[in-house]
Amino acid sequence: MSGPIEKIIYEVLCGNALGVRNQVKKALAMGEKPDHIISHGLVAAMDIVGAKFQNNEIYVTELIVTSRAMNAGMDEIAPHMEVVVGVIPSRVVLGTVAGDLHDLGKNLLKLLLEASGFRVYDLGVDVSPGAFVEAVAKHKPQVLCMSSLLSTTVRSMQETIEALTDAGLKEQVKVIVGGAAVTAEIAEEAGADAYADDAFGGVQKIRELVSTSQSVTAPLSIKHILSRSSLQELQKSFSYLTGLDVMVVDATGNPVHSPGKFLDCSCCCSEAKKVLGEIGYQTIPLWEGLKDAFAYRCHAGLIEITYPLIGSTGRIGAILCGHFLMEEDCTGKCLKDIPILNQEKLDNICRFLSFIGGRITDLGQVLAEKHQFEEKRSSFIHFMKRQHRLEEALKDAEMNALQSQVNPHFLFNALNTISRMALLKGDSSTEKVVGSLARLMRYSLYQVRSLVTVQEEVRSIQDFMIIQDARFQGRITSRIEVDEEIMKGEMPCMILQPLVENASLHGLEPLKEGGMIMVKGWRDKEQICFSIEDNGVGMTEQTKVDIFQMWDQEKSRGQVSGLGLPNVLRRLQYQFGSDCALNIESELGKGTKLQLSFPFIKREGR
Repeated sequence: MSGPIEKIIYEVLCGNALGVRNQVKKALAMGEKPDHIISHGLVAAMDIVGAKFQNNEIYVTELIVTSRAMNAGMDEIAPHMEVVVGVIPSRVVLGTVAGDLHDLGKNLLKLLLEASGFRVYDLGVDVSPGAFVEAVAKHKPQVLCMSSLLSTTVRSMQETIEALTDAGLKEQVKVIVGGAAVTAEIAEEAGADAYADDAFGGVQKIRELVSTSQSVTAPLSIKHILSRSSLQELQKSFSYLTGLDVMVVDATGNPVHSPGKFLDCSCCCSEAKKVLGEIGYQTIPLWEGLKDAFAYRCHAGLIEITYPLIGSTGRIGAILCGHFLMEEDCTGKCLKDIPILNQEKLDNICRFLSFIGGRITDLGQVLAEKHQFEEKRSSFIHFMKRQHRLEEALKDAEMNALQSQVNPHFLFNALNTISRMALLKGDSSTEKVVGSLARLMRYSLYQVRSLVTVQEEVRSIQDFMIIQDARFQGRITSRIEVDEEIMKGEMPCMILQPLVENASLHGLEPLKEGGMIMVKGWRDKEQICFSIEDNGVGMTEQTKVDIFQMWDQEKSRGQVSGLGLPNVLRRLQYQFGSDCALNIESELGKGTKLQLSFPFIKREGR
């Protein structure tokens, strides 16, 4: 293992960050190109790591260590990457979707993308659709990557893609999704362009998306800058002034107009060889002001100049000029049809090429800026239309809210009147049910956006079960056992009620008798834990999956004020972050157990 590239691979596999940096320094000092070190050293090493990880030969810890070692090598190479002429890295925006705080896979993908030469804009975790849209509009990426580990957050991916469409940006960026909660079917249904099941597969997919992308943010073609007739006029004028032929090619080296006499140089090869002999390929020094240009001799000794056209958006093409010989090549000899230049004339031609090339790239820059302006204008129009629709929807919502404020107050007063009448007439059971309903409605409507204590939430469950007991006429009984030490803990309002209602409606309602709901609450270290268990009909595995997929919320029955089971976990995560969980254990005919946990935060001063 004597070569510097092999040593870099070895140090990465060992997870030796310092060793990687040292070997990269040695490779650069020995003249290895930065892109060669990246592709054949760092990326090759991570390909090996990826294969080992997929084959369960290494685990997450080793994966992170080797990734950090590889990243250390990238840090060492980064200052040298800027000298690579015309290399404009592809841009990628990535983030974990709203409601999800997991970032291990996202961070690994970022490392691999950066090692592959991509420019990565990492938005972090819990990224809203609006934040993704803003980043796409700002950074103009070729690819947008979204990750999701929690099945309750995959809906946010579809919402982001819909927001990109509304903003007029969807056609300008390719979208790839991944994560433990995502499948190829979900990706297709959400409208994504691609799906990857891990970070290593993601890099390959992103490369494919970039290579096939026709993004409008890509560098403009020389064909968009100058017309064919303009190029032919340039060719004619240049030949008249200098006696040389010129040809313009695109970024891939293909002529964008008729080459004219430029390719007729082969007719002169035999004559040049007779006079000069076999000179072989050589590099000819040019005027130093002709930046990035070079000249070389062909096998017959004829000289050709290549002047690359490089703008701020990357390489757009090149000007080829030739073919000629220098005076010192033809001392005492006359060659028919082959221009002979002295050093002064060559320098003047180089200045002329520099002037022409500069004007072409300047024009390309103006057109690119105009193109970007039109994009932003189009996106702004889409945004304003969407903003107008949102404002109209907001006005409707405000009107509905004003109208709905009348009904609860009237209903509360009516229920209190009924409750007092029942009490006066000695009907204590009716008074109890009506009073519970009034308290539960007031609690759900006025506290839903605030934090409450566990004690307040438990009291609402007690009221709810009083109503259920009256409804099912003894078919359902309940027990609530909550430790006193968590009663002053804080939690979002209406968290337990949807879980208890789910147990009543889905689990126990089909039973004719003997239904039982048990609610328990306790503290486990720094977590508040609840379990809601019933002895009802249970549910299938697919039903559990459907609950968390949350694709069709309208079909959910276990809701009060629009708060269903998936929303329970979403609201907890919004309040407490990722340090909370909702789990379902159930079998057909054996009941269901819902388990809930979130951080214990004690309310002080009350």
